Amino acid sequence: APFTSTIAMKLLHLIFLLATILWRESIARPQFFVDGEKGNDANLGSLTEPFKTITRARDVVRIVTQNGTKVPFDGVVVNVRGGIYDMTSLPLELGKEDSGARGSPVDYTAWNNETVVLLAGKLLPPTAFKRAPEVGPEIYKVDLKGLGLTDYGDLGSGELGDCANDKMELFFNNEPMILAREPDISADGMWQWMQIEKVVNSSAFTFNCKNAGEWGNVSTLWVHGYWKFDWADNYVHVASFDASTCTVSTDPKTPVLYELTKDARFYALNLLHFLDSPYEYFIDRSQGMLYFYPPSSVENGKAVVSVGQYIVNGSGVSHVTIQGLHMFYARGTAIQFHDVDDIVLSDFEVANNGATSVTVYGINSEVGRLTVFGNGCGGVHLSGGDQKTLTRGNNTLGGCNITNWSRWKRTYQPGISWGGVGNTYIGNVLSYGPHSGILGGGNDCAFTHNSLSNLCYEATDSGGFYTGRSWIDRGNVIAYNVFKSIKATENVVLGAKSVQAIYLDDQMSGYDIYGNMFVDCHCGSFIGGGRRNTVHLNRYYNCTVAVHIDNRGMNWQNADCKKGGMFDQQLQSVNYQHPPWSTHYPELVNIFNDHPCLPAYNIVEDNEYCNLTEKFIDASSQQTEEWMSTVTDNLEICRPTQ
Repeated sequence: APFTSTIAMKLLHLIFLLATILWRESIARPQFFVDGEKGNDANLGSLTEPFKTITRARDVVRIVTQNGTKVPFDGVVVNVRGGIYDMTSLPLELGKEDSGARGSPVDYTAWNNETVVLLAGKLLPPTAFKRAPEVGPEIYKVDLKGLGLTDYGDLGSGELGDCANDKMELFFNNEPMILAREPDISADGMWQWMQIEKVVNSSAFTFNCKNAGEWGNVSTLWVHGYWKFDWADNYVHVASFDASTCTVSTDPKTPVLYELTKDARFYALNLLHFLDSPYEYFIDRSQGMLYFYPPSSVENGKAVVSVGQYIVNGSGVSHVTIQGLHMFYARGTAIQFHDVDDIVLSDFEVANNGATSVTVYGINSEVGRLTVFGNGCGGVHLSGGDQKTLTRGNNTLGGCNITNWSRWKRTYQPGISWGGVGNTYIGNVLSYGPHSGILGGGNDCAFTHNSLSNLCYEATDSGGFYTGRSWIDRGNVIAYNVFKSIKATENVVLGAKSVQAIYLDDQMSGYDIYGNMFVDCHCGSFIGGGRRNTVHLNRYYNCTVAVHIDNRGMNWQNADCKKGGMFDQQLQSVNYQHPPWSTHYPELVNIFNDHPCLPAYNIVEDNEYCNLTEKFIDASSQQTEEWMSTVTDNLEICRPTQ
């Protein structure tokens, strides 16, 4: 009997152990379901009884994880069923209490690869469109106020690099429409401009105003231009317009960037009178009325106006994945994360937003395989790490397709904005931006296997990859990328068409540029007075100049590189003569005793070039020798560019 009892006890123990394991496995990865059409937030959140909103699922996850303190070892999944979700009044807010754990994330994902669309805009029903013959035979109007839409935002001016786009916009069949303007955008998509004929004073100018006498009430009129330089644009409200003298007087509350300049290009916008071409629209804010010249049938089309500022906002959250949830029509940035750890965003479209698609400031995070297009400002921002301590961010931005951005603010709104320490930007495709494709500054970051094409086409003195004015942003690598058609193709008027594929501006130093291919670019690699940059094993085809080096630190920018100047102040801010800086970048410790203003120790070697319009390098051998730099073994070899 004792023996039998012992066996029975062991069997019971084994059964209990197996049951415990099975029970744990069954609850190890709790799953909840959301169905915007069939769900109910009073449900249990199962496949057969789903929640209605993603925010309800988030709230239940907080209960399961005890506000992120006791996460099941395989994490938690929120499965979102296919459909369209209105996020205008209930965006997804994530905080520390919504965190998973390392290796046990909270996943928000599209169930079974169903198509999930999250909107920060409101769909306008086709029945809301009424003919507006008083405006024109092709024009429709929509009573926005009658639909309960009363916040239209307003146009903003914007400083250099400042987007200032916080207004309602119209999208039709997933394309951004054009705020009524004069002159119109041409059929090939190129922007058309007028030019300043005479600068009257600091806030007024004249132009050839043929037909402008028909403009009528100009209280809503703005002008958008490149007023002093063809690399700096902003919007200016018009205070008054005298059609008899063709004089525009600007509003002092929205001053032009820098100053008005003769021949500067601009266009006028935001008048009902300008509504004369397909794709254009105008919002009468005083009446709450939208006017639209549709490119195709409104009965069969899908019209959306942007309403919500964002769709996902995270702060202090960690170990969260968002996958397969497409997001559109935010007035600002659709997805924004700050002070985060281990956030993964992957495999979805996030497009047609007023500002940018994604902003992530954090560590150990990944943004991958996103499709980004149609934004008013930039594409994606990813940064993290600490410059003073040189602590790495270990973030990755990879496999994204970013195109047709900067439709509102044209300059200093890159496809990829970057910063921090030790981050990787790999395998992204960037195309069709009027200014820079990649722009930022930081340390020990890698840019590899990216493709950049058709950039800087509307600007001068710009770069496909642009960075500048720093001695502490260094240690970065640009390798195995393709730069194609990085050049100004529009009729820029304020300066020469100087555009560089890689632009190390104003003494930027410490870059390693290798294995890249440059095709049909104005200048391939531009070193603007910097030091210790290495340009090697690259190929240059059909460019004007392959490599540029100058010595601006010895002349017009001399004050910045002297003791007490801008670069010295930067170095002091990171205690450059003490670890970790003194050990990580030993070349900086005694830089002010080592010809600081000389473009010294640059190396240009083992590059290939073919069919250059001018020359391989535009500095003479005597100059580079005097500058203590090396140019050697660069050969003219023609190979296929594919």
